[in-house]
Amino acid sequence: MGRPKLSYTTQQHQPLSLLDEEVEAEAGFFSATPPPPPTALKAASPPEIKNNSGRKIAADFPPDLTGNPLLEEAAWLDLRSRALTPKHVSELVTSDRDRREFLEGARLLRLDGATRQGDRRLQPQQLVIADMLAAGHKHNAVIIPRRGTKSTSVYMTGIGRAVHREDYRVGIFDTRSGKAGRSRFLKDVAPHLERLYPDKRSRPFTVVRIAGMEGMSFARTGGGVVNWLSTIDDIRGEAFDMLVLDEAGEPRDPGFVSEIMAAALPTFDTRPDGQLVIIGTAGRFKAGNMLWDALEQGRNGSGGIVEYAAPDGITDEQLEAWEPTEEHPYARVRELVELTHPGVDTLTTIETIHGNYDLSTDVEKFAREYLSIFGNIGESVGLIDPTKWADGGTGGDLPTPPPNFALAFAPHPDQLCGSIVAAWRDKKGRAHVLMLEHKTNVKWMAAETARLARKYQRRLTYDGKSQVALNIVEDLTRARPRPRMDPRDVTDVKQGAALLVDEIHRGNLTHYRQPELDLAARRVLKRSIGVNGWAFGRGRDFDMDITPLEAAALALLAYDQGQPRTTGKPAITFAA
Repeated sequence: MGRPKLSYTTQQHQPLSLLDEEVEAEAGFFSATPPPPPTALKAASPPEIKNNSGRKIAADFPPDLTGNPLLEEAAWLDLRSRALTPKHVSELVTSDRDRREFLEGARLLRLDGATRQGDRRLQPQQLVIADMLAAGHKHNAVIIPRRGTKSTSVYMTGIGRAVHREDYRVGIFDTRSGKAGRSRFLKDVAPHLERLYPDKRSRPFTVVRIAGMEGMSFARTGGGVVNWLSTIDDIRGEAFDMLVLDEAGEPRDPGFVSEIMAAALPTFDTRPDGQLVIIGTAGRFKAGNMLWDALEQGRNGSGGIVEYAAPDGITDEQLEAWEPTEEHPYARVRELVELTHPGVDTLTTIETIHGNYDLSTDVEKFAREYLSIFGNIGESVGLIDPTKWADGGTGGDLPTPPPNFALAFAPHPDQLCGSIVAAWRDKKGRAHVLMLEHKTNVKWMAAETARLARKYQRRLTYDGKSQVALNIVEDLTRARPRPRMDPRDVTDVKQGAALLVDEIHRGNLTHYRQPELDLAARRVLKRSIGVNGWAFGRGRDFDMDITPLEAAALALLAYDQGQPRTTGKPAITFAA
């Protein structure tokens, strides 16, 4: 087929330009031998079509695009080299045939050529997507932030192939709904085709606007068809050379996703070179997400992939403000957008995205749409290494807390039980946690916390967002003398959990083998908060008692933030 076969490569924000011609030639990205000229796959004798003047136009379509500089490989690679480097990209292939087809799709959608609309023009990342698809992988995934032209790029490739290849069949299915897909066709595709060829009688192809049958046919000139599909039944039992599943990060129902894939995969059984192309923006979860699974396949080297996404390990603190401030010193949203979004300064502006960030009331949604960061909804994983926890235990007698320690309490959200815990560090900086009290229900907690606060003259630290804790605090306000209170917010809850786990896994924590504390350490899970934040969680076992760990985390954080540093104490790090 005139395409050089290349080894799979994965690039992660490479320091070199993705498309430096000399570097690619050296690395073997392109064959030194030019591919043979494309083979015409149109019908041998296309039917004669005449316009109103009686002039035959079959020979005029598709145009040969002679004079378009991007037909030349050097010019194509030069434009492609200006693309922002993707986080992951598979092998890229270019040939005369693939360039010609893509450029015809671009011409029909008025993104290239003399009839392009306004200042619309081809973008470098679109050529990256075209060349990824030209490599011929059966399974392909594309993720680009909003306003990055991912869907349009794939549409142009499919349309161009349908123009030039006999009986080439393209199906496009919007996984949100058939209505969403039809709207996309009627707004973004059909108007451009009809503007280029306004006379239906002389138009060398057919545009269908009938509800549920939207699409186009190039059969008059020996080509194929492109159909926008309305339901899964439109996929089932059909045969496609290219099937596009658009907005694939959106479906939340695992059964629906399974049904789509069960219908899609057999459509290539009789089309040996068929391609499944899964595209979209990041979803609210990863597990069972169609787009995430397709990206994982590409990252592992078994499929085509173009992934524009923020680096791994982004924290909530980095997303708290557009740029660093005194209040948010770790914020770096602007930097991440510029690193991730290939359409900045061409398709959109950094100012526009900044405005959208400021107006957004959901940082997680902004991160999904503009940074391609998937959410963690529904995920829960074990947190504490049991060996590390066991190594930190001591079977000695329970100690008396030292003069300086922090005191925290944590009730179960269903009022099933509660814990009061002390935390401190010794002269070597080693953390210690000691459970002072643990009982069922929470009726006892106000009186006991008040007693301990008076006895040790300590403040009481607690989760200020816990409704049960607030009820206990309300009772404490009536105590005489009233204890000093230390309410903490969600950020503190996350930091406390990360701090405690970090100390455990570094082998820098001592506990005293108290059964309730040991059980909590064995069972506690990671609970997602925000984009990449987390705290201690119970998963689906709502009755699980993790209050000893919750109180221990807040107590240790309060000690570190409220006590003078001990000489020789190691620096405290917070896990991402």
